[in-house]
Amino acid sequence: MVKLLSHSLRRTIIYAGLVLACSIPVYYLGISMLWKYEMKEHDVILTPAAGREDSFLIIGAVTILTISFFALLLGGLILLNRRISRQMWQPFYRSLDKIRNFDLNQRDHINFEKTGITEFTELNQSLQKLIDANISVYNQQKEFADNASHELQTPLAIVQSKLELLSQNSSLTDEQYHIIEDALAALARAGRINKNLLLLTKIENSQFMEKEKIDLSVLLRQCASLFAPFSEEKRLEWKTEIHPGVEIEGNKTLVEILLNNLMTNAIRHSPQNGKVNLHLSPDQFVVSNEGSNSLRTDQLFKRFASASTGSAGTGLGLALVKQICNRYNWKITYMFENNHHIFTVHF
Repeated sequence: MVKLLSHSLRRTIIYAGLVLACSIPVYYLGISMLWKYEMKEHDVILTPAAGREDSFLIIGAVTILTISFFALLLGGLILLNRRISRQMWQPFYRSLDKIRNFDLNQRDHINFEKTGITEFTELNQSLQKLIDANISVYNQQKEFADNASHELQTPLAIVQSKLELLSQNSSLTDEQYHIIEDALAALARAGRINKNLLLLTKIENSQFMEKEKIDLSVLLRQCASLFAPFSEEKRLEWKTEIHPGVEIEGNKTLVEILLNNLMTNAIRHSPQNGKVNLHLSPDQFVVSNEGSNSLRTDQLFKRFASASTGSAGTGLGLALVKQICNRYNWKITYMFENNHHIFTVHF
């Protein structure tokens, strides 16, 4: 990659070198013809040795003079060009810095400086329209997701309560009762999806700005103890290796969601009588569990994308984990080695 100014300057120097290389023979031929004409005009006859000596002198003089004057001229042009170009391109670099530092999540409007150059003025105007349009669309999407998630909570709660009341009716047949149970399960999943969407919206809208020092070792032990009853159905064996005193900075709610979602994912994708390993060190947190097939890495952290064919989740758990990691500049990776799913969060 070469900057535009350096690229044009390089071409100028190459062109100047070619002109210089072509001009020396032309000057030599011209001066030689003029020299021979003068010798003939004044009936001066030179010996071959003197002629060769004069030729070398002519070549040397022409070469030195040409290179000297050309170097002075080229040096002056380069300095003048760099000074003019630097001043002329300053508005472009200032606009580039503002675009580079622009963050759509902050939704700050960019005010480009006015320039006296028509091309840069038109460029800034086009960029201003593009950025304003993107901010507007972004705000509309966020507002829609936020409002939709809030508005859905009430009807979902009403439908759930009605179905629970209906399930308590003694006149229901077994078939009707199972239908209501299935409806309640689907409704509960819809409620989890709605809560996760609302949480994603809040994270993206920077509503979890407060930070605190978190003893991750203590928090992980607490979360792991809460998940013990959920793993009894599959008879999973938990193995924890937690380094004491690991501290990080972040929002405790978000960090707890990250830990819970990774452990939930490990339980979901573990076979019967499998093992779940938790390892925490000062620079990373690793969750691994047994498995038969690798998860689909291209779908792993996408919203509403299933990473495996047998997944019963909402499709938002790992998307939340990825969003939280991005917020704190952490890196999350996935590997499948020796029939083990391995998720690693690098702090």
